[in-house]
Amino acid sequence: MKRQTRQGEVILSVIRSAGRPLTPLEIHQLAIQEIPRLGIATTYRHVKTLCENHQVVGVDYPGQPTRYEWADGQDKVHFACRTCDKLFALEDTTDDEPPAKVPNGFKVKGFEVMLYGTCPECK
Repeated sequence: MKRQTRQGEVILSVIRSAGRPLTPLEIHQLAIQEIPRLGIATTYRHVKTLCENHQVVGVDYPGQPTRYEWADGQDKVHFACRTCDKLFALEDTTDDEPPAKVPNGFKVKGFEVMLYGTCPECK
């Protein structure tokens, strides 16, 4: 693991405090409020390193860029706003049970539930 730099600390702080998964561009836009000269390539490099170190995880939303959130080890329920394309992590209401019956022979190691609709800002 590489040593933590000021840029890396800010990027990790942005992701941890966001309250929702962010695209690399959103991460960069928030991080430059604290480090104005931060380059987008540096943001991408730090996000990649954070993923490799299992500090953040990518959330895939079909047709959209990967978004990143703090890796807290919990299965997630996400809500995708069809109007603004923002993605939100919701309180987990799944009781750690997969949302569907798993066929014999399959072993579930985790899951993600995606809900779609309109967020409060867009309704």
